[in-house]
Amino acid sequence: MNFFLTKKTIQYYICARHKYGHGIHSPFVYDFVRNVLRRKKKHAEFAVIEQRRKELRTQNSTIEVLDLGAGSVQLRTKQRAVSDIARTSLSPQKYARLLHTIISHYQSSTILELGTSLGVSAAYLALGNTQARCVTLEGAPAIAAIARETFAACNLDRIELIEGNFADTLPLVLEKLHHVDFAFIDGNHQQQATLDYFNTILPYCSEKTILVFDDICWSEGMYAAWQEICAHPQVSISVSLCKLGIVFLRKGIEKQNFTIRY
Repeated sequence: MNFFLTKKTIQYYICARHKYGHGIHSPFVYDFVRNVLRRKKKHAEFAVIEQRRKELRTQNSTIEVLDLGAGSVQLRTKQRAVSDIARTSLSPQKYARLLHTIISHYQSSTILELGTSLGVSAAYLALGNTQARCVTLEGAPAIAAIARETFAACNLDRIELIEGNFADTLPLVLEKLHHVDFAFIDGNHQQQATLDYFNTILPYCSEKTILVFDDICWSEGMYAAWQEICAHPQVSISVSLCKLGIVFLRKGIEKQNFTIRY
């Protein structure tokens, strides 16, 4: 059992602000709560992605996984069943839909993901803005191969998947993109690696960029990284949803940190 995560989850539900936006005085954050967090619009494409998720959860074939980061909390062996990866590593539908809604609401045109896994979250990201450029990075070749099958099953051949160690691939991808409107950081869940990704991406951001960090309460190190990111001078608004941490770089907004129930 992850005691740190359990403790932080309990604290979150005790301290989080109401999900309907009551008591939030920032107009920007109030709009975010009302029109992003509360938005429940369904899309027909979601059914295709969720059908693929269901298929992955029934695949008992095994693959050899190259772990370049912290690895899985629940899966410790290199030989892993695809069904186990799908069960433990894919972004839950609730949060995948939220990522889609953020991109759709703010019309992010350059999307970056660190940690493709089996491709489900990238599919949601790409559908958030069908005109956007969507690039996803994955370190494990066997997992990347299955992600490509996911993109094909969802008719999303425009997603660019880059294989390799993030330390090598991320700088090269950023140079080609020139700027990032939205980034989902869900790769190496370690404190220093997370901070390194943030600092590497930051020069390619504008005030409209949105950065989303997964599993910010997963460990003491991840939580410490999240706290340091929130304190960065370029971060104006940070929103903690316990699992996800979302930061905005908007100028002219009073610096505030929010914990909101989702």
